[in-house]
Amino acid sequence: MSKRPKLSSVGVDLGDLEAKPGSGGKVPAFHEQPSASVADGKHVKDKAVNMTVYLMPDDHKRLKMMAVSQDTTIQALVMDGLDVLLERNGQKPFTRWKPRKKPRS
Repeated sequence: MSKRPKLSSVGVDLGDLEAKPGSGGKVPAFHEQPSASVADGKHVKDKAVNMTVYLMPDDHKRLKMMAVSQDTTIQALVMDGLDVLLERNGQKPFTRWKPRKKPRS
């Protein structure tokens, strides 16, 4: 296993570096950013929010097998399940987008 080189060994002296006030650009707050629209041709991953779900291995396998048997994806099954939950609580379903992959044959 190799060690990281020390900054002094690569000729960098942090004392020589200087931060200049106002040299960075202002990043707008999340709520000030324009709303995302998937219709402009960009990939959904550039606009969507990522969410992680932890499953036990046996449950993941069952979900994967269900997706294969229904000729769909785990993503589609999860979205359908969340739509049922939303409907049960009087809310409209999630917004869908067109998949970039060709349908399975």
